[in-house]
Amino acid sequence: MALLVSALVSAQTQSDSVKVYFRQGKTEFDPHFEGNGRRFTEFANKVRALQRDTTANIRRVIVNACASPEGSAEVNERIAYSRAQNIAEYLSLSLRFDPNSFEVHYKDIDWALFEQLVREDPYVPMRRQLLPLIEDRDLRRIKVERFQRTWDYLLENVFPEMRSTVVVFEYEILPEAPAIAPGPATVTPQVPVVVIPQAQEAPAQEPAYNRLPPPLPDDDELDTEYDFSEKWPWSCYLKTNLPAWGLLDANLAFEIEMGRHLSFSLPVYYSAADWFSVQNKFRVFGTQPELRFWFRDNFSGPFLAAHGTFGYYNIALKSETFRIQDRGGNTPAYGGGFNFGWKFRLDPNGSDRWGLELCVGGGYLHLDYDMFYNVENGRYSSSEVRDYFGVDHASISLTYRLGKKR
Repeated sequence: MALLVSALVSAQTQSDSVKVYFRQGKTEFDPHFEGNGRRFTEFANKVRALQRDTTANIRRVIVNACASPEGSAEVNERIAYSRAQNIAEYLSLSLRFDPNSFEVHYKDIDWALFEQLVREDPYVPMRRQLLPLIEDRDLRRIKVERFQRTWDYLLENVFPEMRSTVVVFEYEILPEAPAIAPGPATVTPQVPVVVIPQAQEAPAQEPAYNRLPPPLPDDDELDTEYDFSEKWPWSCYLKTNLPAWGLLDANLAFEIEMGRHLSFSLPVYYSAADWFSVQNKFRVFGTQPELRFWFRDNFSGPFLAAHGTFGYYNIALKSETFRIQDRGGNTPAYGGGFNFGWKFRLDPNGSDRWGLELCVGGGYLHLDYDMFYNVENGRYSSSEVRDYFGVDHASISLTYRLGKKR
């Protein structure tokens, strides 16, 4: 009895765990997302080995689920609850666990994990100001405009780690009790045999969710004064002006970020087609590069721009007597002005790649052109030079961001 009691006392509780990631707003287990299938297979193999081991005793299974903070508390709590229940059901079916043995916990936001992830990441913008708000659980102030760049960074680099469910199972490995012969015969006690589960090879560490390099040694010193310019992940965009296509004007623009508030846009317009008649046409080949200042450093919302204009043109309307064309076909219009615009993100909580941009501008154009009678093969009439002041830009552009999401 003493040997048996000693063996029972020597049994120690051990534990193992697996983390399952979810897509934003989703509650179904997806084995193809972020290596879930590979990690769960390794976890399941170990559990099945323990289930077959007569010296192993699985004490309990704990399921902890949470959600990332984008939605309301009610929505997040419902999502976390569904994730926990779905994982518990999946475990019950695939590993034959008794559903009543589960301890299921869920919460709308895991604030402790939130704080830990922010403390470990030295590149979180305004991190020092953010941490007290996390400690106070003041999500409303984190979302305000002052923290717009911070919020965008959290969406990309911190919140994905919080969209997870962790399964922890606790088990014991009991030493085998020594055999004791009956009767008064002297028996040499045997050394108890302790069965240790076969060591599993540590899985290769999975790349974190697009996370930046590990914290710097002096990360406590990083603050808003820290120079993020070298770390700032610039993006570039392809854009097209939709109304220009209605004028049979093919166009494409390329825009690149040049810092936290500046970008440069270079569009090209080209049209070589008449509007179904030689008396109606808006043929152009030109460009209108812009240097833009964004009021928000996430490159959405309002912006101001200075632009230049350069282009060749051949324009006619059936209602007009004359067709105008740049003098000799080699005297382009030129000028410049200012634009004001607003960019809307079409999917801010998803891929965040598509956008819609509205822009209008005015400025100066110098025009030197020939006038021809607006008929087929119309003869030359005269030449004029004009200086124009007024609206010289209007666009409704569909934008697509290239490269890595911020």
